[in-house]
Amino acid sequence: MTITIKTRRLRVNKVLARKELLLDVYHEGKPNVSQKDLRELIANKYHWEPKNIVLFGFRTAFGGNRSTGFCLSYDSQQYLVKYEPNYRLRRLGVVPKRNPKRKSEKELKRKIKKSRGAEKRKVLATRKVETRADIKRAK
Repeated sequence: MTITIKTRRLRVNKVLARKELLLDVYHEGKPNVSQKDLRELIANKYHWEPKNIVLFGFRTAFGGNRSTGFCLSYDSQQYLVKYEPNYRLRRLGVVPKRNPKRKSEKELKRKIKKSRGAEKRKVLATRKVETRADIKRAK
């Protein structure tokens, strides 16, 4: 039940103010390891801030016991927000998740098509469209 982290490749990217790692995670007796646990283990091993660590692209090897993935450790939260894509920031909880879901958007679209005149303006007023400015404010 031990979890061993082996760094296959460590690269310091000074332009993007981060360290890039290719990780091999050995997990005997477990199907895989949660990213939350991995983030804590990496932060303890390298003495980094856990909130500045981004993990992605983990694949479990055939037969289990080993996973391979990528880790990015930013120098500060400011660089994390500046350089990471929005979908990864949403996963980390830095940017809030989008409010309208796919089904509610489609229902609203159907309501707009059915309504006319003043009623249509009321329905349009209830619609919330997420803009780039909203994302920047959330960051």
